[in-house]
Amino acid sequence: MKNLFLIVIMLISTLAISQQYSYKKKQITQKGSMYFYWGYNRSIYAKSTINFYGDKYNFRIHDAKAHDNPSKKAATYFNPNTFSVPQFNIRIGYYTNSKWDLSFGYDHMKYIMTDHQEARLSGRIPESENPYLNGEFTENELYMITDRKIHYENSNGLNYISFQANYNYLLYRTENSKFAIRSRIGFGLGGVVTQTDFNFGGKGYHTDLKLTGFGLSLHSGIRFEFFNRFFAQSNWSTGVISLPKLQTIRNSNNYANQTFVYADWQIVGGVFWYLKFKNGCNSCPDWH
Repeated sequence: MKNLFLIVIMLISTLAISQQYSYKKKQITQKGSMYFYWGYNRSIYAKSTINFYGDKYNFRIHDAKAHDNPSKKAATYFNPNTFSVPQFNIRIGYYTNSKWDLSFGYDHMKYIMTDHQEARLSGRIPESENPYLNGEFTENELYMITDRKIHYENSNGLNYISFQANYNYLLYRTENSKFAIRSRIGFGLGGVVTQTDFNFGGKGYHTDLKLTGFGLSLHSGIRFEFFNRFFAQSNWSTGVISLPKLQTIRNSNNYANQTFVYADWQIVGGVFWYLKFKNGCNSCPDWH
């Protein structure tokens, strides 16, 4: 009888506790939750002036056009040996409270100066350095830029390594919290690591990966959350990248500098996990 009494008391206490607290699943945006994502991007670049200079030449290509270089074969994105070859995005984040998260990661983009474009040049190129494109240029004429004359790209890559702060706003959530839609907006800043391919006067050069500049960016996105564990997200970013001294020929005094505006669109997928809970229980739901 005594044992039965204890069981009844325990049941009543459990019911009282269940009435006192609303039993809810872990909240994605609670303090201490984290996320990780991986995905791919397409990017576009505004026209920019690129200054190339060395011991024997110093010239500018004005309003140079450039484009990205996405992988065209679908198998590339799913092969474990090649999935990091395309333009990808990777990021890890931490929620400081229910609205803000901080993250670190990088956007692997590819910047390729467009071949066979007409552009204005200024400066000087001696014939000894480039038999296909040389002389004194005064920005008054258009010249055809081909890969034999000059070709410049950061396709391996243009790596924007940044810290971000993002504000989260709930747009929709089902009653059981198994599905939600959330908007995000934020800003980022960080360094830019490049590896440059440079063709000049019919000769090709390839540099090492180096920290060559910095970037500032704005970000927005919409996230679709499933079961408080998984998500798919579409991101839109724009920003400014400055490369004040980028080496174009390894172990030499040949450099380029430029500043340009970019925009990119990302599709990513990710997971959430939880480090800290308000009720101090690592396996309990988050009670409110």
